[in-house]
Amino acid sequence: MGWIEPLIEDRGGEVGFAEFMELALYDPNQGYYCGTEPRYGRGGDFMTAPTASPWYPRVLAGVVTQLADRIGPVTLVDLASGDGSFLAGVAEALGGRAADVVARWVAVERSPAMRDRLNRRLPGIFEVVAEIEEAERPAGPVVIHASELYDALPVERVIAGDGSLDELRVAVVDGSLAWSRQPAGDEVRAYFSRHQVRLEADQIAEACLTAQDLHRQHLLWAGDDALMLTLDYGYDARRLYDARGRRQGSLACYRRHQLSRDPLKDPGKQDITAHVNWDELRIAAEAVQWQEIGLWPLAEFLVRTGLAEIVENLGLGMDAPVDSRTIRERQEIKRLLDPEGMGSDLKMLIQGRGCLAGLCSAVCKEPQKE
Repeated sequence: MGWIEPLIEDRGGEVGFAEFMELALYDPNQGYYCGTEPRYGRGGDFMTAPTASPWYPRVLAGVVTQLADRIGPVTLVDLASGDGSFLAGVAEALGGRAADVVARWVAVERSPAMRDRLNRRLPGIFEVVAEIEEAERPAGPVVIHASELYDALPVERVIAGDGSLDELRVAVVDGSLAWSRQPAGDEVRAYFSRHQVRLEADQIAEACLTAQDLHRQHLLWAGDDALMLTLDYGYDARRLYDARGRRQGSLACYRRHQLSRDPLKDPGKQDITAHVNWDELRIAAEAVQWQEIGLWPLAEFLVRTGLAEIVENLGLGMDAPVDSRTIRERQEIKRLLDPEGMGSDLKMLIQGRGCLAGLCSAVCKEPQKE
């Protein structure tokens, strides 16, 4: 028997999958994200855009600079900040202009161990909080960034029967973890009904019942002149729940860059994710009068926001000498643009309100066709 089985037994011997996922990822003693070392990066279990290449924060630094040049310094917030790689990368890219571009740096990180690392990384510069509501509400323009936050939120799992819908729950049987089935509750049924989703017989799917409220909370905190940049894996509901592409759902587990589909194996030692339903974030934005500026694959977003210009300005364009620096930097860029990987799989959803929304629409210009 491992560490998680007694916790489930204390809860009656069976829990919904969302509760199991919450324990496996966020238990303060054994949870996957509560360890003392970052789980992402080349030496970890999976890659994220901010840790895959320094070019991601460089481009975002350029975006924030263009906005600040028009509207003044902004509050820059990074949700699920981890060890601060994104904010540190933006600060490095801004260099001596940092104070003119960013008035406040706010890192939101749930893990106490990672908050300790954040406080040590740039002491006195980052405001480090566990939840966004702990930070003082800003008076000026705000840019919120969230990379792979929503796909790590706990989800309920369901399986469709012939005219029925059951929840896949996690039980302890003879000291081991096992799946069990119970009729889906009203909240789960309402979720699929809201998105007009009818699952096929034996189709498995996931439903995040907390994403919409959490996203609304982030937008409300940001105020009336703000942007929200959400980078994640996901689809709109119509595609996310299409049995032709995801009959077994989108749930995935990662350990040492290896993919698994078994979330009950080694809880606390592997990441567990499920694709984002973009429509949930859209509903949240509409409820608080935010507008959608765009939803693009990562590669297209980077091109729209000036990657090529930054490459040229740093002397790495097509006319650059082919030396070790040029080759290294081009490999870093390729990692983000890869059409078989991050470049197409990751999507950037940008939502805005107020003056920043209009300015960002101009910054995210459509690439010129040759």
